[in-house]
Amino acid sequence: MMGYDYKKAHIFWDDVIESVVIRWNSFAVGDELREPLDKLIELAVLKKAKKALFDNSHILVLEEDMKWLSEEWLPRLLNAGIQYTATVNPTISATNRDSNRGTTEDTARLKHHEFEGVNHAIVWLSEIAA
Repeated sequence: MMGYDYKKAHIFWDDVIESVVIRWNSFAVGDELREPLDKLIELAVLKKAKKALFDNSHILVLEEDMKWLSEEWLPRLLNAGIQYTATVNPTISATNRDSNRGTTEDTARLKHHEFEGVNHAIVWLSEIAA
């Protein structure tokens, strides 16, 4: 299995669901957040991935990092070829569940679902042909 370990996250390729995966193990900000996410994009390009799983069970993103995520990182993720993303959050609202987050022409092609548990995210991604 190909993977990368950081202090706050583990990034790897999952052959079963044919997806790049990032599992956060603690709160991260700034470079501690950005470096693993950049490595996820590198792995997605290397594996020609169409799917990504974000296990955010142990992370909270600050406003300044959210701006970087939406303005800089998300367009790069799309350019890497990712078309489907599943995000695991410890608590999500009904309005966020199974939502498409495409708000611009570029992100409209991204199919995104949020889940409370990693098992539901894995099942959803498994049903998508890569």
